[in-house]
Order: sequence, then structure tokens, then C-alpha cells
Amino acid sequence: MKHSVMKIRLRMKCSNCGHWNSVPVNKIFLEQPTSEPKVKAYIPMYEPLKTETCKKCGKVIAEPRELIRIRAKEEGKYARAQNL
Repeated sequence: MKHSVMKIRLRMKCSNCGHWNSVPVNKIFLEQPTSEPKVKAYIPMYEPLKTETCKKCGKVIAEPRELIRIRAKEEGKYARAQNL
């Protein structure tokens, strides 16, 4: 179930060449089921507005049919955006 939507620009690192690209996305919050019926949990996800390619190498880095989730910090380094 989608709730509030915000248009923003997400910076994504190309997995091929390492170049940082700016991608226009809708930030949406999806409700996640919880064990407590009165508690609601929302996960922020990003929905690309159009197919976006890397400005340096031309590889496709985001497509409208894929949702993107930012993973938590791992082992002292920030994790990359993950396409779902």
C-alpha cells in the first residue's frame, strides 16, 4: 500500500564505472506488516521516473518498473542503493 509521495533527486553510484549520477525519483513509503496490530511500520522506497543511464559509461542504472531501497550502514561503510 503506497502512502505519501515526494519527488526528489537520488544520487546513485554506477556499479560499472563508479560514477555518481543524479536520478529523478518519487520517494514513497510502503507499509510493512508487523506483529503488533496497532503498530504501523513504513519503509522508504524510491521509484525512478524514467529509465536512467550512467552519464559516463552509458549503462542503465535505474528503470521505472524497479523500486530502489537504501540499505542500512554495513561494516563502517555506507551500502549502495539496491534495486528491488
